Parts: sequence; structure tokens; C-alpha cells
Amino acid sequence: MNNSDATKINDFVSRSLTLKNNILANKLEIVEILLNYETYETVLDEIERSIETLDGAKREIEQITNRLDDLVISTFFPLNLPLYSLILFGIMPSAFSKQVFIRPPELMFQTLKSLCQILGIENLFPEISLFSVKRNIFLELYAKDSDAIIFTGKYENALNIHSKCPNALMLYNGSGVNPFIIFKDADIELAVDKAIEMRCFNSGQDCAGPDAFIIDAKIKDEFINKLKNKIKLLKVGSTQDKKTNISKTIKQSYIIELEAWINKNKQFLLIDTKIDKENNLVYPAISYQTVADFDGVFHEFFAPFFNVISFKSETELENLLNLESFKERGMYVSVFGNNNNIEKNLDCVKILKNKIVNDTEKGNDEYGGYGSKSNFLLLGDRSIVQPVLISRDLHKMLA
Repeated sequence: MNNSDATKINDFVSRSLTLKNNILANKLEIVEILLNYETYETVLDEIERSIETLDGAKREIEQITNRLDDLVISTFFPLNLPLYSLILFGIMPSAFSKQVFIRPPELMFQTLKSLCQILGIENLFPEISLFSVKRNIFLELYAKDSDAIIFTGKYENALNIHSKCPNALMLYNGSGVNPFIIFKDADIELAVDKAIEMRCFNSGQDCAGPDAFIIDAKIKDEFINKLKNKIKLLKVGSTQDKKTNISKTIKQSYIIELEAWINKNKQFLLIDTKIDKENNLVYPAISYQTVADFDGVFHEFFAPFFNVISFKSETELENLLNLESFKERGMYVSVFGNNNNIEKNLDCVKILKNKIVNDTEKGNDEYGGYGSKSNFLLLGDRSIVQPVLISRDLHKMLA
């Protein structure tokens, strides 16, 4: 590392630590801003993850040996976790850029703008610009002239953007099935607690939420009964009540998609789904199917919805896990209990033993698995399917 590189790293690290101190100094105001968007426990979680990532900035960028510092980057934010998204997809990439253009979803813009103002982002990171424009306008004015595009969202939208910006590196963070697999020797109490923690995180509006809870038929009744009893204790209501576990659904289309599935699959419901449309509140619900019932599609719901699927044999489970709809969205799998034959063949995912994604996800580490529609790097006709770490992959593909 030459002196110029060391100076640039030290400058970025210094600004990152100043930002961390600004978050701590303005924590009460930040909490109030975010409480208009998400539950209190989600607010505290993303503040903690943001601080941890800024603390790890030096460790992360010092690993880069072939440095780039003049990139133009466009980033399309996800709808959830405004502060943490700002750190991951705005602040950290700015270490290697002369400009970072940020396009948040329209529903997030005012929240993100308020956060940037209170944290002094304009002065600390002048290379970052925030835009409230339609996606196609942002694409034409900014993304098309960028060296790299960071996109979090639907697979089809990522491909559409890449087709219009083929010379830019696409770093894609999508979503996975992220199921639980629960074997008969599992700690059921732990599995239930972790199921609620991950499925109800941010009121169910997180792409890491499990799309299925796949369980040995011998223990499914115990699991479902414990799950029923515990979700009854969850508080659904306003984010202004800090004891609320589940609050408003940000995007109306999420509710519409859930209702459409429920209307076609009412026979599988164990708890009727209660939806308060006036306040956009979705109450926790459980559906139950056997592998024989399952239609082969792992539906992704941004709601506190528990889709339980039971298997009677190892062969049934293997057939389920060999479905293309599972493999192409392979990211993580939370395994409770043990079955070496199954675990050794889960090559499209990262296995988390008795843990959930939120237990292991760190802002300075790679994220995702090996599903072709979950996360990848795309530059021209070259595609690499792997977990994404923006700092590493910018340099791997562009240096």
C-alpha cells in the first residue's frame, strides 16, 4: 500500500467514525424519525448494525490491494431499513467513488432525507447525492453513465436495468427462500422462538425472512401448537408504541399479493389471516401443507406469515430441496436438529445451525448464497453467482 492509498483509507475511516459518533449523539432524534417507518425493536437493530459496520470500515477496506477511487456508482435502495441501507449501499461504496447516486423507493425518500440531514451526510460525504425520481428517469440520467450499479430488489427488475446499462457492473442483492429445516431431534422451543424472531422482523418485511418452515411430520403438531401460542402474545399496532412487535405494511401491493394467495389456498390456513386495511396491519397467520400438497412455488410474502410444510421421509425432503424454485433462490437455510445426508447436499445455500440470518449477517462481510436468482455480479455477458461484498467485488470485477 502506497502513501496515497493509506491517506485515502485513513480519511474515509475518519469520516466513517465521525458518522458513527453523529448517530450516537443524535440517537433519540434518529429513533423518532425511524419510528414513523418501522417498529422500535427494528429501529434499535438497524442502528446497532449500522454502528457495527462503520466500526468495521477500516478492516473491510484495508483488505483491498488493487484500489479504485474514481468510480461513479448508482444504487437502488431496498424498501426496508433506511439507515442500514444508507451505510451499506451508500457510505461504504463511497470509499471507492467520486460520485454515488442514490435512488431510494418513493415511500422511503422523506425518511432517508431526514436521516441525511440530521447526520450531516452532505458535508461528511459530499460525493453522495440523493434523488427522488422515478426509476426510469434515474436510470436514464444517472445509472447509464455509472461504472457500477448496486441493486436490491426483484430479479426481473435487475435484469431489465442491466439490459439498459450493459457496460456497468451490476451487483445484485435479491432474496432467498431462506427456509427453516427442522428435524425430529430439534430443540423445538428454540426453533419456534427463532421462527418468530426472523419471520416477524420488521413486521415481516425483509427479504431474508423464511418463505417456508419445513419440518419432520413427527414433530409438526408440537411445533405448530407452540407457534400458535406464542404468536398470540405478539402485539400488533402503531410504531409509536415501543412494545409493538408488528406494525404497518409499508407497501400496499404486499397486502394484495398475500390476499390473492390466501383466497386460493384457504384450505391450508390454521389461523385466519386478519388484515386491518385502514391501518395496513397484517396479523400473524399460519398455513400448513404436506409435501404432497405443495405446488412447488416458494411464495415470498412481506408479512408475518408462517408457511409450514411437513415431510414424512428423507426422500420427500430431498425432492423438495431439489426443486429448481428452491435452488435458484438459494441463500441461507436455518437447520434445527441433525441429518448429515441432507446437510452435505445443500450446496446452493449457507447452512446456519440453530441460527437465523439476523444472528450472522454482518455489514462488513459477504451476504447471500449461490442461487442464480438470489445474488450475483453481472458485467456485459460475464456473470458470477456468489455472495456479494460490494467493496471486494467492485475491485474484483473492475480493477
